[in-house]
Amino acid sequence: MKRQRLLSMSCYFFILSLLMINGCSRSILPIDKNEPLPPIIKSFKHTSIPAGIDGMRNTGVFIDVEDTYTIMATGSIDFCPRGGCGYNNVRPEDGWPVMAKIKKDGFFFRPISKGRNYVTAKNWKSGYLYLGYRTGNVDLHGKALNPEYYRDDTGSFSVDIIVWKKDDYVQIAAFLEKMKARDPNNKVIIDTLEYANMLKNYQLAEAKASKEVDETKKMIQELKGDSKKIEQDDKTVAGEMANEKKIKELETKLAELMKTLAQIDEMKAQLEEEKKKTAQLSQELEEKDERERELLNRIEDGSKNPPVIVIAAPSDGQKTESKIVQLSGVAEDDKGLERLEIFIDGKMLSAGSDRGIKIAERKSFLKRLNFSERIPLHKGVNHIMIRAIDTEGLNAKKVLTVHNIEKRRNIWAVVIGINDYPNVRKLKYAVNDAKAFHELLISHNKIPEENVTLLIGQKASLTNIRSSLGTKLKNKAGKEDMVIIYFAGHGATERDVMSPDGDGLEKYLLPYDADLQDLYSSALPMREISHIFHRIRSERIIFIADSCYSGASGGRTVSFSKIRANISDAFLDRIIGGKGTIIITASGANEVSVENEEFRHGIFTHYLLEGLQGKADTDNDGLITVDEIYRYVSDQVPRATGQEQHPVKKGSVEGRLILGIVP
Repeated sequence: MKRQRLLSMSCYFFILSLLMINGCSRSILPIDKNEPLPPIIKSFKHTSIPAGIDGMRNTGVFIDVEDTYTIMATGSIDFCPRGGCGYNNVRPEDGWPVMAKIKKDGFFFRPISKGRNYVTAKNWKSGYLYLGYRTGNVDLHGKALNPEYYRDDTGSFSVDIIVWKKDDYVQIAAFLEKMKARDPNNKVIIDTLEYANMLKNYQLAEAKASKEVDETKKMIQELKGDSKKIEQDDKTVAGEMANEKKIKELETKLAELMKTLAQIDEMKAQLEEEKKKTAQLSQELEEKDERERELLNRIEDGSKNPPVIVIAAPSDGQKTESKIVQLSGVAEDDKGLERLEIFIDGKMLSAGSDRGIKIAERKSFLKRLNFSERIPLHKGVNHIMIRAIDTEGLNAKKVLTVHNIEKRRNIWAVVIGINDYPNVRKLKYAVNDAKAFHELLISHNKIPEENVTLLIGQKASLTNIRSSLGTKLKNKAGKEDMVIIYFAGHGATERDVMSPDGDGLEKYLLPYDADLQDLYSSALPMREISHIFHRIRSERIIFIADSCYSGASGGRTVSFSKIRANISDAFLDRIIGGKGTIIITASGANEVSVENEEFRHGIFTHYLLEGLQGKADTDNDGLITVDEIYRYVSDQVPRATGQEQHPVKKGSVEGRLILGIVP
């Protein structure tokens, strides 16, 4: 009788395994097996997650990096009938306990949004998709910890998995619309379609606005070309004026279109924020289950206590552009620590650091261990787990998520350089400075060329500078973006008793068409630069000025030869106006910035470029922060000028501000 019961149980679990892998429950999507799948679908599979099966099961669905996929689930499981778990009947729309992971050794994630029984997302690593439920009873690799807790669970989840060929929500929504027509009351399909339609609308609006931006830019260029051809006589003045009016109208339209694109980007950002909040709720639920399981373990083990782990850095959810993050913390246990293990995305950190903490010579174990490790990161989400095991076999773990964000993705820059002023003394190497800095941003820092505006010579007119800084940057740069403004050229002062800086001078940057006899109408007042900083939404702005300036005497002419003098400390403090802006100038108050025949650059810019190409990378992490480059120029420039020129940095931003990438 006992043998027959064992055979029956073996058959039962074998059949459940087949159900899990092959899935014989009804598909959520009413797909006709006799008709081919639409071209938008790369692969489709229906499966089920039965109760009472410990660990995770391979669905056989392979998901590539950057694949967009959808997981839809329905059904219910009567959870933990023996009691003590705090849960009873659970469904996928509760946001739990359906669990998924990519690759066998991957980390768990909750595939179903709370309140919705679907997910549509992009994959961050390639591998087979594994599904299961109730992660509190399985370890990092899906192995059951306490299978007796849930073998009496009953019920199942029905799951459909779709991997899409491309991230085209017009086609995705069309397919789901067809499915809804076949099953109008299916809540899973309705929810999934609603989400797909929202993303479709974003895509269509973005595509339309981008197309109109390109067409408007083309029309502006054509009109500007026509204006150049118009001869200056009585017959053609009206035509020229009409052209200018059309150009202004198109530029206004362009600004509105850029504003629309910025709003779409902001909506996308809000959507991502909503996803983060959903993930946070799921994590809180998982942690609650983990605490309950640990409490049950403690009750069973009596007075035994697992180790304690405290993480000092990094913070959970931290975002970084660096390829490496420093992990530091401490582990403690009253009985002694047997070992400490660090995992990255399910794989133990490779040997090279001594984490075997048993002291064999003394035949004793440390009760406290301080650890500090350099953790390599891959692009996207990185899961770091620290596990401490004590001498009684009890273990504790901490899991952190660190996001390695794409380098230089959302950076906007305007680079200005002017040598041959028609009304002001000429400079030799300001254009060289600007061209070299422009090349560095594109070639070394990998900023898309369309994100960097270069204004040199005649293109650096007052109108173009104002448009580039005050309109284009304002419309393009989002709150999380970074803005870089570089200026190499003349500066000038004008007596002004109302100056708030206490020096009786108004300060100007001189565009190409500046007139020293009429600075007020032909130059760019520095107070306007301050206003531009406040107009730009970005909270990370870097302004680098290697400018000629005659502020020492307050005259209207630029009388110095081969020198660039700079703006006052009081003024720099004023125009920053709070956190989020960094200003680096070539020299301090009452100093000059020298041009060098050998370098064919301003000395400040020469060492700025040299540092950003790698020499300023003092910690060898492949990234050069603003602090690192400032330390470098502050050391090199005074040395090269006999201590007559000292760069100045003002302002602050939260976190590390990356200005250079070592190629």
